[in-house]
Amino acid sequence: MTQALLANAEFNDTLNLILIRPSDRDYSVTRSMLYKNTVLLQPAPEELAGNRPGLINRPGRPEGGINLQLALAFFRHGAVAQAMGCPERFQQWQGRPDKCAIHGDDCAGGVTWCDGLYPVPLCWHHDNAHRKEPIADVTEVTYRRIVTFGLASVADFVGRNRASDVSVAELSWWAAAHGVHALLPEGLARTALGRQSKPLERDTGWGWRDTDARYDTRDHIAEVRNMVKPIRFDVDPEPAAMHMLRPKLNRWQSEAYLKFVRSQPCVVTGTTQAVEAHHLIGHGHSGMALKVHDLLSFPLCHAEHMRLHDQGWQRWERANGSQLDHVLATINKAAGLGVFG
Repeated sequence: MTQALLANAEFNDTLNLILIRPSDRDYSVTRSMLYKNTVLLQPAPEELAGNRPGLINRPGRPEGGINLQLALAFFRHGAVAQAMGCPERFQQWQGRPDKCAIHGDDCAGGVTWCDGLYPVPLCWHHDNAHRKEPIADVTEVTYRRIVTFGLASVADFVGRNRASDVSVAELSWWAAAHGVHALLPEGLARTALGRQSKPLERDTGWGWRDTDARYDTRDHIAEVRNMVKPIRFDVDPEPAAMHMLRPKLNRWQSEAYLKFVRSQPCVVTGTTQAVEAHHLIGHGHSGMALKVHDLLSFPLCHAEHMRLHDQGWQRWERANGSQLDHVLATINKAAGLGVFG
């Protein structure tokens, strides 16, 4: 949970100032919250519209905007844990179990694993005590590690460098690709689709009245599944041309694959704006009358694409790495994301 301030703001146009006044009982806490800190200001969501100004507790959210409580509920499903390779991958992710998760080196020693799909290392003392009566600290540590591990697994799948960069849409993408989208909490599915949760009733001042949310029959989970549309990549191990003496080699073309490549960040600048699919040149392919197969392409923004062709591929590679490496990285990511079906 994170603490936030729900307050009304007053504008002083003459002095070009914005004044926020907390209640007397919240003043000291609010001052410590704001002192020497950069703060995030955002409009109050609809679910807080009826709350009085003051300090409130809200579920924690990482940079990607994922509600951690909903993410925990999702990751704790047995099918989701198995899709992530637990418990084996969870143990590998935590590293060598040489310290108890409760007090580290200050425990009784003899580290073992707590049972379950998400095992945590415990000393023999805490392990025995937890089996007799669940220890709150063990549960808290486990839940925190489940969320961190889950988001890290999704980040690795979608090509993010940090778990905190994972968005709700990318989490839903991972769920749909692994066939566990039906287990997504309704709140996450709504967020992925850009739809705010609405209360079933609202206070009109003359009493409580139903809202149209009660009659919303859309299946948000099914819509999340429809967001994932993999490209079919059928493989024929014995094509007819393979049995010809001098077969004519055709160029493999796929606008769907090029669309995927253009949706990826530029390998040089990292931007996702004006990205183009650059086809491999050089490395024995420059003399061909046609472009190489669409499979041998990688994402470049327009400026970098023009620079590569203007200054030559050899000079460009000295500054930005081999084109072959970028092509292989793009194919590897596409295969991992299920682009090829």
